[in-house]
Amino acid sequence: MTVTLDALVVGGGPTGLTMAGELARRGLTVRIIDKATAPPPDHSRALVVQTRTIELLGAMGLADAALARARRVEGLNVLLASGRRARLPIFNFPELATPVPGIFVIQQFDTENVLESRLPGLGVKLERGVALASYAQDSDGVTCTLHRADGSAEDVRAKWLLGCDGARSAVRKGADIAFDGDTYDDDCMLGDLVVDWPLPEGEIYISPSRRGVAAAFPVPGSHRFRIVLIRPEASPAHGAPPSLEEFEGLMREMIPVPFQVQKAIVLSRYRLHHRVATRLRNGRVFLAGDAAHIHSPAGGQGMNTGIQDAYNLAWKLAAVEQGRMPAWVLDTYEAERLPVARRLVAFTDRLFGALAGHGPVGRTLRAVAPRLVSRAFGVAAVQRRILGFVSQLRIRYRKSPLSVQIGTPPERGPRAGDRAPDAVLRSEAGEEVHLFDLMRGVGSTLLLFAGRQQADGAARERARQLAAQRSGPDVKVLVIGAREDGGGYADPGGHAHAAYGVDAAAAVLVRPDGYIGVRSDPLDERELGRALDRIFTRRADAAQR
Repeated sequence: MTVTLDALVVGGGPTGLTMAGELARRGLTVRIIDKATAPPPDHSRALVVQTRTIELLGAMGLADAALARARRVEGLNVLLASGRRARLPIFNFPELATPVPGIFVIQQFDTENVLESRLPGLGVKLERGVALASYAQDSDGVTCTLHRADGSAEDVRAKWLLGCDGARSAVRKGADIAFDGDTYDDDCMLGDLVVDWPLPEGEIYISPSRRGVAAAFPVPGSHRFRIVLIRPEASPAHGAPPSLEEFEGLMREMIPVPFQVQKAIVLSRYRLHHRVATRLRNGRVFLAGDAAHIHSPAGGQGMNTGIQDAYNLAWKLAAVEQGRMPAWVLDTYEAERLPVARRLVAFTDRLFGALAGHGPVGRTLRAVAPRLVSRAFGVAAVQRRILGFVSQLRIRYRKSPLSVQIGTPPERGPRAGDRAPDAVLRSEAGEEVHLFDLMRGVGSTLLLFAGRQQADGAARERARQLAAQRSGPDVKVLVIGAREDGGGYADPGGHAHAAYGVDAAAAVLVRPDGYIGVRSDPLDERELGRALDRIFTRRADAAQR
């Protein structure tokens, strides 16, 4: 059978839509299928979009559309038994410089609509009512049998099969990849409510109590919140939805403020799981999103992690398939993203266990946690640590084979493998421009810093010469000096140099996903060239892929 596709994406949620869009944007032929004939109800799906995801939506040209449907979260609150609040405001801080700081509430239906909206312009259509029935792979590709809702079948041949099809992934099962973990015993309920209470809108509230934990997330609309109740006791065998009377009664036991439920849009009961795939790749088959990892919603990380999985893999797959990078680059997907998934599941498991633990120990922890958190929220280091985790801006890949440090790592500033921060520069025309906007595109960006010294014309000229040598279709080169009098961008206040921990001439390669691949401190042209030649090649052997 002749190969007709570069990639078949299975799963039409945020992860699959990101994967299909990014592969197509980079020039691959793609199909995306989903077995559901229509999107599932939105009431029990992801709601929180983190800062790092907004950055990626910006790189995709979709941030404005997403933010138009979003509600910004102004603060995180823990409710004390007295009804007082321990509040952590959502703010930006210099070491995590980003154009649009904050946590946002966007219903998953809207997130999917935004991601899907660009597919037609890329020649891709989400095919609903199409399921992956089976597949078999060989050294050249994957032969897939698809079943449609109308009973018809189709055989498809693709070079790569990408499983973005959720916790019950047919792709994962077909690849015989274990999904290690377990199911929590706790009784979990969800209500999408219109509620009147003295708590300000636009904020997230967590209320630990002896009966369990309640959490409230603002939903677009007046006085509308998504309320999650978790009780440390066995869930009913059949998981029947709670009545409004039961749900409201438990709310009164767990939330220490007066309220009145005006309307219940939906009520449901569900189970929580924590599982991680043992591998993210089997030959020409990859896993991403919930097909690779599921966990408690603590921290609002799930959908965001899946979108980042997809973005990480898509640029690598396209570069290798098109012969612009060697085959070993694909191995870095699992090397980078599997540790992220394992750490996330381990952390949320510990957090969930502390908040919803069974027995006297759990009840005691829930009783003292609000007072401890109230004190901790006032400590700057704690604020930064919490916001760094929740925003997902502190995820890093320092141990990745793609992360190369030449010379001495910076004392302050991101290292190879860390996320590249934003900064404001000045163009030759005197206009302010965000570095993120300059780096936007499908390729990598080489930042050549000339140093902070205003009079260092020799360093600027050296950077310009290197830029002329290294600039090409795979790498965009930007020269950044303290000031510029012909070519490059000016950093007169030194903010970009400070953000990257640079004083003298240095080079920083930023990958397409916004992480630093190579740093040279100080600039060593010979070693930098060797590192770039190792990563970028036009001689990749298709047989190795």
